[in-house]
Amino acid sequence: MRFLLICMTALTLISCEELEVNQFEYTTTTMMGRTQLLVTQDSVVVDFNGRGEPTHFARATQPQEWTALMLSLKEVDLDKIASLEAPSNKRATDAAPFAYFEFTTKDSTYRSESFDHKNPNSMLMPCMEEIIKIQEANNQ
Repeated sequence: MRFLLICMTALTLISCEELEVNQFEYTTTTMMGRTQLLVTQDSVVVDFNGRGEPTHFARATQPQEWTALMLSLKEVDLDKIASLEAPSNKRATDAAPFAYFEFTTKDSTYRSESFDHKNPNSMLMPCMEEIIKIQEANNQ
């Protein structure tokens, strides 16, 4: 009986630590402006503000896109993303746009350190690959 109580307590603690992301945000910035891609289970929204005419695009999120995004976080420790080092620093010389991720849960928002567009720390690369697929689907 005591063993069962310990196991149930452990399972409860483990399940409480899982954070369910309800919004993915990918932002890129250049001298020309800022593009923000927001993905929720229901919608994909892209906004551009900067030089020229601001643009806004919205569509429904495909179920397989949401599933793939959630799976891409399987190995991501949200508490550590703010301190992950970027593998390159071309953004420092305007050779690449700078970018960052924000992941929103019910209780918190987790923001990554900035990185060169499409080149985050390896922990975030599976998520980056899914975001690129969503961006490509928007351009079709």
